[in-house]
Amino acid sequence: MTRLNVIRAILFLMAFVPISLFGQNIRIADLSMNRIGDSGRSFPAIAATVSRFDVVAADEVRDLGGMEKVLAGMDDNWEADLSRGGFFGFFYNNRVQLIKELGTYPETVQFARPPYGAQFRFSGTRFAFNVVVCHIEAEGDQKTRMAEIAHLAAVHRYFERLTGNRGITILLAGGLGDDPEQAVRLLMAVTRGEVLAVKTNLTGTKGSHDGDEGMFASAALRPRIEEAGIGDSMPHPAYVILRIGS
Repeated sequence: MTRLNVIRAILFLMAFVPISLFGQNIRIADLSMNRIGDSGRSFPAIAATVSRFDVVAADEVRDLGGMEKVLAGMDDNWEADLSRGGFFGFFYNNRVQLIKELGTYPETVQFARPPYGAQFRFSGTRFAFNVVVCHIEAEGDQKTRMAEIAHLAAVHRYFERLTGNRGITILLAGGLGDDPEQAVRLLMAVTRGEVLAVKTNLTGTKGSHDGDEGMFASAALRPRIEEAGIGDSMPHPAYVILRIGS
C-alpha cells in the first residue's frame, strides 16, 4: 500500500471515530429548585445555569411544570425527566442520551425521600454513567440524619448492581447538615474505598451555595475527574467535569 493510500485509510477510519473520544468532557451539576418563587422570575436564571452543563440533577422540583418553564428558556437540544415521586429530576442536552431511568431506591424505610437515579451515555461513545440524586431529611434529628448518610453506601452499591456496570456512579446528596465534613467522614468510613468525596472549590463563592450538599463518585472515576467546584452563575450549582476517552 502506498503512503498516500495509508493516509487515506487513516482518514477514513477517523471519520468513524467519535470526536468525543479525543479528550472531550462531560459536565454534571446539581442544583436545588426550592428557591423558585411563584412569580417565575427565577426560571430564566436557572435556565442560564443549566445550559452551562450537560446533565443537571435537580431536587425539590415540586412538579414537571417548573421544569418545563426552565426548558422554555433553552434551545431544542434540551430535555427533562421527572422522577415518579416528583421530587427529583434531570435536565440533559443532546450531548448525552438517557439510556434508562433507574428509578427510586426501593428500601424506602431508610429515607424520607428515597434516592432516584438514571443512566446516561455520552453520545457517540460507549461511555455510560449513573447519576443518583439524594436528599437527606434535614428536619430529622442528628441520629436519623447520620443513619441516612451512612446508608448512602448501600445506595451506591444498589445502583451499580442495577446497571451491571461498576465504578460509574455519581452521587449528589443534599441535606448533609451544618457539618458536611462530618457527613463526608462517615460516608468514607462506611464505603471503605468504594466511593470518593468530590471536593469542590469555594474560592470566590463562599457563602453563596448551600453548604449542606455533597458530591460523591465511584472511586474508579477518580482518573476521569478533571475539575469540581461551585459554579459562579446564579443559582450556584455544585459540579464535576469528567474526562471522556483518553
